[in-house]
Amino acid sequence: MRIYIANLGKYNEGELVGDWFTPPIDYDEMAERIGLNDRYEEYAIHDYELPFEIDEYTSIEEINRMCEMVEDLPEDIQDELSELVSHFGSIEELYDNQDRIFHYPDCEDMADVAEYFLYESGTMDAVPEELRDYIDFEGYGNNLYTSGTFIETNHGVYEIGW
Repeated sequence: MRIYIANLGKYNEGELVGDWFTPPIDYDEMAERIGLNDRYEEYAIHDYELPFEIDEYTSIEEINRMCEMVEDLPEDIQDELSELVSHFGSIEELYDNQDRIFHYPDCEDMADVAEYFLYESGTMDAVPEELRDYIDFEGYGNNLYTSGTFIETNHGVYEIGW
């Protein structure tokens, strides 16, 4: 995670003075590096590499707060942060609801989740071995998908429990 912060006064005068910063950002250090002073008091964010959206006037304090939230999330949630944030609408909502997210890391799709459910619940123990090849995991997976909230990603399937 990093942010390019520019001296807005210098920018408006046609001079690009700025630098990349990695959160947490110390305001005084940032001000010194980009030349903020009595004459040039304002800064603007001109670029960023973050898993959430900010605008050019988002405060340093707010950026630090949201980056801290990201760092506090479990690694499996961080792996698909953009996808999960888009579901929840904001990093704050995701952070507040992280305990309701269940990750199936070994499942590539809903058929895998269906198979996982049936084996983990013990349901497959009651099915004779010779019939197991006829179980429609894909159909059951579709049923699970329509009756719940699942997100398929490159790092497995996530379920959002309500």
